[in-house]
Parts: sequence; C-alpha cells; structure tokens
Amino acid sequence: MDVLSTLNVFVAVEAAIPADHPAARLAVPLGIVFFVGSIYLLLWSNYGAKKSAAITGVAWFGFSFMIGLFWWLGAPGIPAGLGISHLPGQGNDHYNPGWYAFEAGSERAAYFPSINNIDDFRPITEYLGVSVQDEDETFSDPKFADLSGAVSQASDRMRDLFLPIDANGIAQIGSERRQQFEADAAANQPAEAVRRAQPFYTARAVGEPRIIDDAATGLRVVVNEFQAFATFLDANAVALEPVPVGPSESRFAFYDPGQNAFPSALWTVVSLVLFLLSLWWLDASEQREKRMAMDAVEEPEDLAVPIAQ
Repeated sequence: MDVLSTLNVFVAVEAAIPADHPAARLAVPLGIVFFVGSIYLLLWSNYGAKKSAAITGVAWFGFSFMIGLFWWLGAPGIPAGLGISHLPGQGNDHYNPGWYAFEAGSERAAYFPSINNIDDFRPITEYLGVSVQDEDETFSDPKFADLSGAVSQASDRMRDLFLPIDANGIAQIGSERRQQFEADAAANQPAEAVRRAQPFYTARAVGEPRIIDDAATGLRVVVNEFQAFATFLDANAVALEPVPVGPSESRFAFYDPGQNAFPSALWTVVSLVLFLLSLWWLDASEQREKRMAMDAVEEPEDLAVPIAQ
C-alpha cells in the first residue's frame, strides 16, 4: 500500500469516528498519559517515585501556566481568548458571542426593561450617529457594515422564533395560530392559484430593525416586526405573490458578548495552583533528603576498642 492510500485510509477512519465516540474521548487523555508518563518513568529510575512526581508536576503545570497566559491574554499579534474554547461536556460554541431571540412576555424579556418602550429603539444609522452622512459614505463605513451584518444575524434569529420551520418546510406553530393562518390564506388565495408551494408559510421582516443599549444589562437589544405569508403556485408551478396571513408581531434579540477567554483563564489559574503545590512538594522532598544526609553525617562513629586495653 503506497503512502497516498495509507493517508486515505487514515482520513476515512478518522472521519468515521464521531466526537462522542469513546475512542475520540480517550484520544487526548491517552496522549497526555503517554507523553507525560514516559518522562515520569525516566525520572523515576533516577529519583524515585515521589520526587519524580513532584518534578514532573512542576515541569508540566509550569508549562501549562505559561501557555495558559498566551491563551488567556494573548500576545503581540495574537488576540486574546484563542485557546481552549469550552470545558468538558460543553459544546464548542458554548462561550461564543451571539444573538438570542425572545418575545415580549417571555422569561428572557424580564431581564430587558427597555423592550417596554419600543419607541426608544433607533435605526442603525441613528444609533451610530451617521444618519447625516451620504448613503454611499454610510455603507462604506466599517462600523455601519459590522453592525449591519450583526443585526442581520439577529433578524434571522428573530424570524426563526416568529415562525419556526422544520427541515420539511412545515411551520411549527400551535393549532390556534394555524387555524388563523389557514383562514387568512383561504380568504386571500389568488384566483389563479392551483396548489400550495413548499414551504407554504414563510415570514419576513417588515421595516428595518432598530437597536438600543439596554440600561439594565448594558447589552444591545434589537427589535423588528415580522409578517407571515402564504405562497401559492399557478398551473405552471410558478410561485405567485405571497399573501399575508395572521397579524404582524414584534420580536426581540439581545447580543451576548460571550466569554471566550473564560476556559483559558480557568486553565491558567488551575495550572498556577497545581504548579505551586508541586513546587512545595518538590521543596519538601529536597529538605527531607538534606535532613537525612545531615543525620547520617552526624551519627557518631563506632570506634573499635583495641584488644590490648
């Protein structure tokens, strides 16, 4: 088997192992055991089990502490928070920043009193203070482009909350709301409509999103209004103009800045504590060996008594 075939087999086997497979979970612990364990065994043959463990702990946790500082605080040319991204049992995106949608009256809404005054929300241009600029100048402004892209993501989250649709294109809504949608679709169905499109119910934003900094939490909150539509097909299977169904409703989303640096910070602190404990253990072992050596030197010599005396 040539090198390319071997590589293909390796990639195929690696791709076939899911992240939750026992082999995938044991890969890193076994790697650490073999890497650190081999050094420990080498030291054991020279210093004994206990002192070798202390030396290994000082070296390993000292290295972990130093690399943790780079992960946590970054370095020249290296942004902070690029180390480990999650703790065991958590998803890779657990601490990532992102938008979270909610509706008025929900449990999340209680944390954001600003949603009670929707008139205080402002368009993105007014929020950034660039409303007096020329349109071309506004769209070329990096701040506007970044915030506009972020708010677009928030709008997608809010739309999915307003009208969740599964992989089969079926709206996941309650029976009462579905009955209202069906009644409105039947009342507004175009004369040339033959059958329903797939997906039949869709939603889109009405107007532009508006944003505010919530005074209670200090987080950005976005509001947008959404309308549901029903789409029919004509005899040629061409989609007709969607007809509105149900009332339009507002949805909100807040931006969680995340805590990407938290796992690295926790790693660094734990490594520092274990490094200091290992250092104390190594010092205690050294002091014990010195005391034993001094006791052996100070022990009185048993001189032989001459027979003639």
